[in-house]
Amino acid sequence: MAEPKYYTLMLIPDGTENRKGIRIRQWFFKFVVTFFILLQVSIIVFFLFYGKIVTRAAEADAFEKENERLVKYQYKVQLLEKNLIEARDIVTRLTKLAGIDISFPELPDDSTLFASFDKSRNALVPRSNTTDFSMPSGLPITGFISQDFIAEEGAHFHPGVDIACAEGLPVLATAKGIVLYADFDSTYGYMVVVEHNDSTTTVYGHNKELLVEVGDNILAGGRVALSGNTGKSTAPHVHYELRINNKPIDPLGY
Repeated sequence: MAEPKYYTLMLIPDGTENRKGIRIRQWFFKFVVTFFILLQVSIIVFFLFYGKIVTRAAEADAFEKENERLVKYQYKVQLLEKNLIEARDIVTRLTKLAGIDISFPELPDDSTLFASFDKSRNALVPRSNTTDFSMPSGLPITGFISQDFIAEEGAHFHPGVDIACAEGLPVLATAKGIVLYADFDSTYGYMVVVEHNDSTTTVYGHNKELLVEVGDNILAGGRVALSGNTGKSTAPHVHYELRINNKPIDPLGY
């Protein structure tokens, strides 16, 4: 049987016997149907990828701003390096004129400088295999250990570890417990203290923002704050302490 060359679309108004028909060619009918199918598929695909497109656009804008900021910092660092070299040269001349023998150490090249940076120890977040989630395990954030635990009382006493990281990252509780303190401290900035049992507490300091309040029950791995640079701090980091019977314990050796 031969395929028809035309299709007839019948229009039948309600409540009347008058009928109207529209005769269209087969190829045109198929074209219209195919067009609407492709249009619907395109709309669905657009909305599926629209969120990703918006996210990528926002990331691109953020990267562009970050790049501009880094370019400005690079320019400042280059000026400081130039001024430092000139200052060293002037001081060297003055000391020679004064008859003072002083030798300044040479500035390390980039390969030497960044080699020491690469040796920084990475801070690990994962807990150990312990099933007791009331006992602290691991560290509250990823980053690099910028200051070790120092137990000796004195000028260099440091009752916890400092983890260098960017600002605004989630700080996670290393065990479940109850928030004893969540406020601003003149030394530790925005600080959180969590009690895990009758003898064990953990401290999270120098935060940008607190996400908990006193009395909150926190699960192991729950967010307690966002990392920052508040209090007596020279760079963004998280100060983390582990105390047993109010005695500071090295979290890395616990």
